[in-house]
Amino acid sequence: MGLDRLGSIAAFVKVAEQGSFAAAGRALRISPSAVSKSVLRLEDRLGVRLFQRTTRSLALTEDGKTFLARCSTILADLEQAEREMRERAAKPSGLLRIEMPTALGRLKIVPELSRLTARYPQLRITATFADTLTDPIVAGLDAVVRIGFPRDERMMIRRVGTVRYIVCATPAYIAAHGAPHSLEDLDRFNCIQRLPPGGDCVVSWWFRSAESGKAFQRPVAGTMTFNNNDAVVEAGLAGVGLVQLHTYMAEPHLTSGALVQVLKDYAVDGPPISVLFPSARQLSPKVRAFIDFVSEILPR
Repeated sequence: MGLDRLGSIAAFVKVAEQGSFAAAGRALRISPSAVSKSVLRLEDRLGVRLFQRTTRSLALTEDGKTFLARCSTILADLEQAEREMRERAAKPSGLLRIEMPTALGRLKIVPELSRLTARYPQLRITATFADTLTDPIVAGLDAVVRIGFPRDERMMIRRVGTVRYIVCATPAYIAAHGAPHSLEDLDRFNCIQRLPPGGDCVVSWWFRSAESGKAFQRPVAGTMTFNNNDAVVEAGLAGVGLVQLHTYMAEPHLTSGALVQVLKDYAVDGPPISVLFPSARQLSPKVRAFIDFVSEILPR
């Protein structure tokens, strides 16, 4: 889009907003005749009339109303882009209040937070942890990290990663009981089960179909069920049986050799990891810095 075309569109939108060429000229700090000529050039280029003009009134045509709706959105996006660039130039500072899921925060985000404060020395962080939904606005939070598909029309959502489900066991358990090679094999293994927060129905395990590649759930059975992720991990490390974990929970134990992954061909991506924040229109440098930072450190 040429500069003259963009200027003509801006002039058209301003005339529609102000209701006259004179008022639009004052707002744009150019003469009314310059505004009128710019709109005329735009109408010639489009091949439609945007305004019905009389000596006493000025009104949008139907084509003008349709074009105004599109142009207003485009100009608003351009203004937002400029605002975002100005915000990026500002240094993040002040107190950043965040909340995150307990295990994800403890294992993946907290160990890296010192890099964020080292990058921005004027930034201070207060972090809380919750595995149940908190109202971020009521709690006065700047940003919250969520796993799943949050729905809150008051909040903007930025996806920053993806959970992946894998099945693990200790080397000792596998030595004693063997390793499953198909999902049907799971019926003869002790599978550590999990209860969701506030729920009383055990969570089925997630897998990827070898035929279609699609994710699906399969129930498993075992002698132990927990409603706490840390307890599930500890039971797995104790050699109780097979355990399905998010990759970020299993990662340190896979690295150390305390756990080994089984059924690798059935591992599947799960729900997204997202950062929620109250409003993109008022996105502060400190919140933007946190979103960018979490996108760097979380697995895609």
